[in-house]
Amino acid sequence: KQSSSTQKTSCRSILFSNNNGSQIYAGTSLGDVCVLDTERACTLSLTTSGRACITTRLSTGTDGINALYQLAPEHGNLLVTGNEVGEISLWDERCQPNKAALSWKRHSDYISDFDQYDYTLLASSADCTLGVMDLRMATSDPSKRKEAFRQSDDMEDELLSVQVMKHGQKVVCGTQQGVLAVWSFGTWGDVSDRFPGHPASIDALLKVDEDTLLTGSSDGLVRLVQIHPDKLLGVLGDHGGYPIEKLEFNANRSFVGSVSHDSVIRLWDASVLRDDFEGSEVGAKSDSDREIAPVASKPASTTNDSDDEWDDIDGADEGDDSDDDSDDSDDEKPQSKRLKTDNERFFEDL
Repeated sequence: KQSSSTQKTSCRSILFSNNNGSQIYAGTSLGDVCVLDTERACTLSLTTSGRACITTRLSTGTDGINALYQLAPEHGNLLVTGNEVGEISLWDERCQPNKAALSWKRHSDYISDFDQYDYTLLASSADCTLGVMDLRMATSDPSKRKEAFRQSDDMEDELLSVQVMKHGQKVVCGTQQGVLAVWSFGTWGDVSDRFPGHPASIDALLKVDEDTLLTGSSDGLVRLVQIHPDKLLGVLGDHGGYPIEKLEFNANRSFVGSVSHDSVIRLWDASVLRDDFEGSEVGAKSDSDREIAPVASKPASTTNDSDDEWDDIDGADEGDDSDDDSDDSDDEKPQSKRLKTDNERFFEDL
């Protein structure tokens, strides 16, 4: 139940903290970030005030918070916010709650997503550029802080999501026109590759492994795609044509959750993704087995060279257990190894 002062406030972004999800960060349309105690928030009754679980409130201004991200523990667990006017801020909860530790105002439109690789923070923006911040160079000195920020060329297409792939060698962004824009890490001017194919905007990205990721599109489909070589692998789920806003794994990566404009949170079985990869590996092994097996079981259908090679292998490795097994099979079916090729029968008649 909302009070009169918060009835017009909406929650635009939400994030579980790195410390085992013990806190929830919620960004509002009025520029506040509420820090909630997860245990208390999940046990509230209908008669309990929602304010009871708020432990801290960060006031970032009056501009709505569109994106939230938390740096890795080795980088201080700082909270990163991106608002609707393109400002990026880093917050340390141990410091003043109403003052950001660092901030950049280099984008001219809202921040849509964040990702991080090592000391590099990446931000996608609707102003058609990718923002790149070197956290090692970030200081409170405005002149030096400017040197820590790099910005890509204008892509003439809104960037709605970002994900680091290929062990930090590539950065992939989903765009308004349904193209995956790919940058080579460290070369932030123009893209190195473009992967078209989505019929609508790509609003969400979720890494499955370093080569594959899930895309959430405004046509309502959750797709599995491969990066370099670029390939559409399949469709995981469908929201019935409603745009997908967010994709995330659960704690043990057994399910993929998707949030859409149909006001429904859907959970998809992530074991399908693992089965696909394991099946491809097994398939590769079974193919090789099928290539080898005909040589042993059907020597008559092979050439003379393969027969000679098979005899040489048997003669050279008589002491192996595998050869003992093959000898046993030969005793049961002696004709399988005594069959002669067409050439041998031809010269025998002469």
